[in-house]
Amino acid sequence: MSTIDLTEDQRALVDASDSLFAVACPGAGKTHAMVTRFVKRTAEEPRKGIGLISFTNAAVDEVRRRCGGDTEALKAPNFVGTFDSFLHRFIVTPLFTKHYKKPPRYVQSWKDAPSGTFRMYDYSQRRDLIPGSEPIQMGWFDFDLNGRASLVRVPSRFGKTATETLMSLRVQAEDQASDRFGKLIREGTVTCEAGRILACIWVRDPRARKVIAPLIAARFAEVIVDEAQDCGEEELLVLGFLRECGIRVIMVGDIDQSIYEFRSATPHAVQAFAEDLPIQLELRGNFRSSPAISAFNNGLRSGNLVESSSGKHATLSTPVHLLEFSNLDEIAPAALRIAEKHKLDASDLMLLSHAEAHSMRAAGVTDAESTSSKVLEIADAGFKLRAADFDARTRLKMLEKVERSVLKLLTYGKDTGHKSYELIREELGIDPRWLREFAVRLTVALNATGKNRTSFAAEVRDFLNNADWGAATPPKAQDISNLYKAPTEKTWDSVTDLQDGPVVRYATVHGVKGLGFRGVVLIIPEAPKSKATEEVLDAWERGQDAEARRVLYVAGSRAEELLMLAVHTNHVDRVAALLVAKGVPHERP
Repeated sequence: MSTIDLTEDQRALVDASDSLFAVACPGAGKTHAMVTRFVKRTAEEPRKGIGLISFTNAAVDEVRRRCGGDTEALKAPNFVGTFDSFLHRFIVTPLFTKHYKKPPRYVQSWKDAPSGTFRMYDYSQRRDLIPGSEPIQMGWFDFDLNGRASLVRVPSRFGKTATETLMSLRVQAEDQASDRFGKLIREGTVTCEAGRILACIWVRDPRARKVIAPLIAARFAEVIVDEAQDCGEEELLVLGFLRECGIRVIMVGDIDQSIYEFRSATPHAVQAFAEDLPIQLELRGNFRSSPAISAFNNGLRSGNLVESSSGKHATLSTPVHLLEFSNLDEIAPAALRIAEKHKLDASDLMLLSHAEAHSMRAAGVTDAESTSSKVLEIADAGFKLRAADFDARTRLKMLEKVERSVLKLLTYGKDTGHKSYELIREELGIDPRWLREFAVRLTVALNATGKNRTSFAAEVRDFLNNADWGAATPPKAQDISNLYKAPTEKTWDSVTDLQDGPVVRYATVHGVKGLGFRGVVLIIPEAPKSKATEEVLDAWERGQDAEARRVLYVAGSRAEELLMLAVHTNHVDRVAALLVAKGVPHERP
C-alpha cells in the first residue's frame, strides 16, 4: 500500500518506532493510516506477526477490505480480528485447554449459552419464588474476576411486581448466578464476557503468565488497537501484559468519542494508560467535515486536540443551523427546507438522537405498538423489513411484536394473568426458533403495499387459517377473526403512507458511530421526564467531561456539509449562547 498520499500526521503514525497513542479527530483517516502501518509492518517482520484488533466485526471487515490485494498481510502469523477473538485465540483457549483438559466452546452472550436462564425455586415448599415471570437472565448480572455475580440490570418487561420480588431476593439470585457461571465454565461454555474475565485472571496469575507469555512474545512483534477509547479495564490489563511481553502497542482513538460506558468502556482509565506510552501523536485534519462543523466539534471536545477542516469541504462556508421546535413533528419539514437551500435532498439527511423515540417521531414514523391492531402490526413489520431505511434493531423489534401477536392468538380466550410472553411460550411448548421463523414467514408473505385495510386484513386471516402450526395447537377460525380485524382508516393511513420508509432517515447516535452523512439533524429534546438534556448542557457550559456531552460530539461529527441542531424551545437560548461562546459559525432563523 502506498504511503505517498499520507499527511504528515498520518505518516508519523505509520513510521513510529515505539508504542504510542494517537488521538484522531473525526474524519482523520485513521483507518487508512492504521492499515498502511499494518501492511508496512507485516513486510518488515519476517518471523513475527502483527496484530490489528478492533471492537466490532464491521470494523474488522473494513480493515480486511482496505488491505485489498495484500493477502499475505492477512495470513499467519499476522492477525486481524476483534478484541474478543484475539483473547480467545491467544490467551483463553491454550490456558483453558491446559486447565480444564478440554477446549472451550465460545458463544457470543449468555442468551446463546445452554443454561443462560434460571428460575428461583423453593424446593422445600415446591414453589416458584417469582411465579408468572419470565426466567431470570444471566445477562442481567455482571461478574467480577472471582466469578461473583452482581445484579445490575432488570428489563422493564420483567414487570414491576416481579422486579420488586427479585430485588428482595437479590442475594439468593446473585448466589445462583455465580454458581451457574462457574458451572458453565467448568462444562466448557465461554461467553465473550467470561472470556475477558478468564483472560484477566490468567494474565494476573504468575503461573499462567509463565505458560502464555513466551507463546505470545514469539508470535507478535506489535499489536495495533483501533477505537482504543472503547477499551475497558479488562482490555487495558491485557494490553499492559502485551507490553510486558515486549510487544509494541499502537493505540489509535479519540477519548471524546467514548460513548459506550454502559458496555464497560473506561475513558479515563484509557487516558491514563495512553499517557504512559512513549509516543503521543495527534491526527488533527478532519477530511470529512466543513469548517463550521469542525468548529462545533472543537467546541464540544473535552480533550486538548484542535481539529481543522482539511478535506474537500474545507472551503465550504455553510454555518451550523439552529432550529427551534416545540413538537418533534416540526423538525423534518424545517430541516428539508434548509437542506433544499443548500442543494441537499431528503436522502442526504440523517435525523439523530440519543433516544430512538425522538428521531423516529421527528421522521414521522408511526410506532404500531401504540395501536391495538394486530393487522397493522403485521403490515408495519412488513414495511420495515423491506425498507432499506430501518436498521437491524428496528426490524428485530417489529418481528418481536408479531411473535407476541401469535402467542396472543394461541392463548385467545384463556386467562394468562400477568405471565410474561416468555413464560407463555414455555407453557405452550413452542420452540423460540419456530416462533421467529413463523413471524418472518408471516410478514414476508404478506405485503400491504397498495392494498386497503379490509383486503389486507382478509389476507392475514387466510394465511393464519391455512398456516402450518407445527407442534402448536392450531387456533380456531373464530379466534383469528376476532383478533385480526381490519384497523381503522386513520391508523391504516398513518402506517401505509410510510411504506417506502420515512421521508428522512433516522437513527440513534450509537447506531451511526463511524459513519458520515452529507447532512445531519441533531435533536436536543425537551426531556421532561429526565434531566438528560439539562445535564449535557450543564456539562457543556461548565467544561465538564460527561458521556452525554460526548454523544453530542459524536452525533455532530457525523455531518459532512450541513449540521442542523434541532433544539427544543426550552433550551434553544442556552445552545445559542454556547455556540457564540465556542466561536461556532451558526445561523438562527
